[in-house]
Amino acid sequence: MKAVTNKNLLLRIDKKTAALLEDLRRLFSEEASEVYLVGGFLRNLVLKKPTADIDLCITGSGQAASAKISGYFKATQVVLDAENDVFRVILPAFQLDISGTADITANLTRRDFKLNAMAAPLSAVHQGSLPVQAIIDPTQGLPDIENRVIRVTSADIFSADPIRLLRAIRLSAELGFALDGQTQSLIAAHAALISTVAGERVREELLKLLETSQPGIWEKCLELGLLLNIFPELTPCYRHPQPYEHTWDVLEHSIKTIYALDAILGRSVWPYQNPEIITEIYRESGFEKYFAGKISGTSSIRTLTKLAALLHDIAKPQTHSTDPDGRIRFTGHPLEGSRLSSQILTRLRFSKKEILLVEKMVCYHLRPVQMNPDGQLPSPKAVYRYFRDLSEAAAATLYLSLADHLATDGPNLMVANWQEHVNIVAHILSEQKKQQTRLTPKRLVTGTDLIEHFSLRPGPRIRTLLGEIAEAQAAGEIKNRQEAFKFISQRLGSKPENNLN
Repeated sequence: MKAVTNKNLLLRIDKKTAALLEDLRRLFSEEASEVYLVGGFLRNLVLKKPTADIDLCITGSGQAASAKISGYFKATQVVLDAENDVFRVILPAFQLDISGTADITANLTRRDFKLNAMAAPLSAVHQGSLPVQAIIDPTQGLPDIENRVIRVTSADIFSADPIRLLRAIRLSAELGFALDGQTQSLIAAHAALISTVAGERVREELLKLLETSQPGIWEKCLELGLLLNIFPELTPCYRHPQPYEHTWDVLEHSIKTIYALDAILGRSVWPYQNPEIITEIYRESGFEKYFAGKISGTSSIRTLTKLAALLHDIAKPQTHSTDPDGRIRFTGHPLEGSRLSSQILTRLRFSKKEILLVEKMVCYHLRPVQMNPDGQLPSPKAVYRYFRDLSEAAAATLYLSLADHLATDGPNLMVANWQEHVNIVAHILSEQKKQQTRLTPKRLVTGTDLIEHFSLRPGPRIRTLLGEIAEAQAAGEIKNRQEAFKFISQRLGSKPENNLN
């Protein structure tokens, strides 16, 4: 990166963003107040990082400016913080955050980190370029960007708004920048304040952090006191012992599972084994699209699977028991962990759909390796039931189970056991694909068919019989309508009819 403190440097803006900024410049050209590009947008422009989030600050009313912009573009306007005059306008390809101020320099010095405390007049943008010399930088944020460091603007920024504690960690992971010593000390000193922040605000920052793949960032979050203040339920996991086959304690293992999952998802490397260990994992053509799929607003299957990785063993301490021979067991920890996870995510204001997805992954994270009794590959019916029970969480849980395996063995991976696990996952995914093909055309029979053909009464048993038909069809045991009726005849012949309705 060129020296960003070079006043002769021109910052280039992509055509789509430049066109929007030009529209905004014309819209406010006759206004007495000045409009500034500020915050994360300006920081990312310096870093040449594309972004659809544009931060604007106007010397005047943020509400009036937001109303003018939303009216011009016929766009949705959202109140973010009426007390501090902060609003949002949502456009098809951009999100504009607009605030008002009486003095831009005073506004900048009240911001969180020096690399975010910069502004540039919108009027200085010309033909898709912004000269560095136009940037107002009262706290010396440009040198911090050049030196790849995050520093606070003042010692009281965290007490003023504790969500900045988590934001500092997130920015460090997102940008790959170091937190300077003073900033780390202040975070550690104020870490307990994160528990006072509204759950929905913590959720948003947490999801952004989960989008990153920076090695060591979760240990840093733990070291500075944030992790256990956000998730106090994880405290008993800290340094909690594991059975002999585990390399790390419960909490370390959970953190390593996040990193292993990132490696499996192709977003980082797993430093404890050769890369071939990861590349041999079966991935279908829609692998990346599936994990990028949105669940609710800003969450994706990928971020929620990483969250499940953090929480998957959370109930081990309370389910801990020791056999007479000294063997440690955690009987029932997946089910109890799913309940704990639900309570945590409810507190953090995750949606019901998000909570259900994480609950299922935590509850069933051991199921993939429990589907091959006596070393046999899972049966077609076992695969069908697995996808029936886990639905959208099914594929993610398979890869979570692989990450769990890597984070169990660490540098001591038993390759034969790992290969068996990889083969199980590949078999389950390929078998499910075959079953989708068998089930895709249409249902062989309907509930009405069963009622009429077998003189049955309507009731829950009809749904059960239809489920059994679908399971047999998926397993390839029945292929047409006649075989479906024969299958049901055999089922009904095995029990008195009055027990089937």
